[in-house]
Amino acid sequence: MKKVFLLLIAISLFASANAQIKFGVKGGINSSTIKIDDLITVTQGVEEYSLEGIKTASMGFHAGLMTRVTFFGVFIQPELYFSSTGGEVKVTNIIQDVSSIKTMEFKKLDIPVLVGFKFGPARINAGPVASIIISSKADLIDTAGYEENLKGASFGYQAGVGLDILNKISLDVRYEGNLSKLGDGVNIGGKDFEFDSRNPQFIFSLGIFF
Repeated sequence: MKKVFLLLIAISLFASANAQIKFGVKGGINSSTIKIDDLITVTQGVEEYSLEGIKTASMGFHAGLMTRVTFFGVFIQPELYFSSTGGEVKVTNIIQDVSSIKTMEFKKLDIPVLVGFKFGPARINAGPVASIIISSKADLIDTAGYEENLKGASFGYQAGVGLDILNKISLDVRYEGNLSKLGDGVNIGGKDFEFDSRNPQFIFSLGIFF
C-alpha cells in the first residue's frame, strides 16, 4: 500500500510538472426544453389540470470562466458560468377544456468539470455538471395556494465536441442531460403533486484563452 501511495504521488508530481494550464472566458447560447416524463393530472377541489412538456425549444445564454489543464494528451476543463435556460409546458384546464402555454425560466450557476482528448485541433469531452438555481419563474397554474417545489441544485452531465483555433479560440457544441429532476412537483392548498421535470439543453459556446 505504501508503494502504491508513493507511486501515485510521483505520477501526480510528474503530471503537474508536465501540465499545460490555460485560463479563459466563454459565452454562447443555449437551446433548452422542459421534459416531463408523463402527462400529469393535478386535481384541487373542483379544479383539474394536466401538465405536459412540449418540444418547442427556448433560447437562452451563458457566460463565464474556464480553465484547461492538459497533460499526456488528456485535458481536464473545469468551468463556472451564469446560465439562463427554460422551456415551455402545456397546461390544460380539463374542466373548462382550455389550454395555454406556460414558460418556465431559470437563472443558474453551472459548474461542469469535463475530461477530454485532443486530436489535432479537434476535441471530444464529457463530464458531470452541477447547477445551482439562483432564481426561477415558473407559474404554471393560476390558482390560490399554488407553490412549486423546485430544488436549489440539480446534477447532470455534458458531452460534446470542440475545435481549437490557434490554441486561443475554443468552439464547443455540447448536450446537457439531467441526472436529477428540477423539483418535487407542485403544492396546491397543502397537497403535493409529484412529477419528474427536467431541463435538457444543447449548448453552443465561443471561448477565448489568455
